[in-house]
Amino acid sequence: MLEAVFYARFHPERGPSVIHQYPEASILSATPKDSKLLDFSDISSWVIPAYELCNRSLAVCTNGHRILGFPVSLENESYERTRFTYNVCFVLSEDADPRQWDSVVSKTAAFFTDIEQADGLLQAEEQLDGLKWAGEESYPAEDVGFVYTLLETIFCELNAYGEACVQVADSQVLNLRLAVPVPATSHVRAWDVPLLIRGLPNADEWTSDLALQRIQAYVNGINHIHRIAELADMEIKLVVKTVQELLRHKRVMLLDIFHFNAIYTLTIDFAWFAKDEAMQQECSRYVAKPTSIAIEHQTLVTLYRNLGPGISVRDFYSSHKTQLEHIDIRRFITFGVIKGFVRRIHKYALAVDSQSIPARNSLSDGSPTKAQPGLDSDAERDRAWRKAAFSSGWATPPPEPGANGQDLEAVQRRTPPLVEVEDESRDVSLVRKYLDGRHCMDEICVALHLSEQQVLNQLRGSDVLFFDK
Repeated sequence: MLEAVFYARFHPERGPSVIHQYPEASILSATPKDSKLLDFSDISSWVIPAYELCNRSLAVCTNGHRILGFPVSLENESYERTRFTYNVCFVLSEDADPRQWDSVVSKTAAFFTDIEQADGLLQAEEQLDGLKWAGEESYPAEDVGFVYTLLETIFCELNAYGEACVQVADSQVLNLRLAVPVPATSHVRAWDVPLLIRGLPNADEWTSDLALQRIQAYVNGINHIHRIAELADMEIKLVVKTVQELLRHKRVMLLDIFHFNAIYTLTIDFAWFAKDEAMQQECSRYVAKPTSIAIEHQTLVTLYRNLGPGISVRDFYSSHKTQLEHIDIRRFITFGVIKGFVRRIHKYALAVDSQSIPARNSLSDGSPTKAQPGLDSDAERDRAWRKAAFSSGWATPPPEPGANGQDLEAVQRRTPPLVEVEDESRDVSLVRKYLDGRHCMDEICVALHLSEQQVLNQLRGSDVLFFDK
């Protein structure tokens, strides 16, 4: 975590001086009562070193702090003493890993050099009337200069998000990002539901991520990955990769599909929610329907306590309809899942007759293999044929013209148009590949484009065991 950031330079009259800092009293303070992180006099010779040590990264540790900087010395006859030497320093804990800050320090130094050489902004600011220097009374001066605000933005955004974007002029933009170790690729499944937890950049700020632009409108905490691929008319693999990137940068989290047959239960973290009034207040605002009255905190706690194994969302809603009158039930469940004190109980199917289960190498292990929607060749061919059948009016594949002495026109005259309805008589073999006890009902439904009730109807009379976990 960044503890402070400051801008110092060698002044022809004052010598090594801190001009701006954030927080205000971190390096220099106006009064002895202010608590400082560092005493500048102890490190000034390292912050503004000899010319031979400039234009390279430098670091120094003192009193449990690590100061990272990149002193720059610009030579030009227009400068007093023909030189302009400055340093933008980042203060960390001595135990912090400095490697992820290397690019931040060097890019910030290069940006300051750019704005000085292009327009002389750094020197020009020092001439502004009313400018206050770090350590002076009433520092910082309100609405005078830009460097203080720039340092404040860098400090706050790097600590909050690990990245920062600052624009000084139309063509002068500083983009910083901590070089955090890249985690392993997050596992995203076709039936996962991405929910934005941090806003995406405005369209004007986007780069060339066309896939993100295509799916943005459909990432709403309701649509699952396969549904997003269909709505955006994209390959499911591209949607998965895009969501993986959003996960890597902590902009989304993954939820389960919400439906009224689902079962939820509490985790041990519910005790934390039951005691935390601030979180209860947050929950009340999140789950209340628009224009509804405020939800009492005790009502929320009581409702959550009634979730448990064997109670579907439908049964829960029916039993507490009066208390849920002003509550959005989907947001009620989602809030608990987001905060970690509610979890989904999934339903699995296991064929008791082992002959109904195909060989293990044909089963999905959760990775994007043949059992996943969009990648299952048998299911895809079946769905493609049925879609063509619906659009053409054929109930079964038409015979070849002239087969059995019939011509195509005669067959068409006798075949009534097909009404487009959900087909519950699909080949049960498409369901059986998921009956090994390792595939949850959400996966099966998404893969086969069926509702849970339709899957159960297909398996009626089969020797299949259902269990929750």
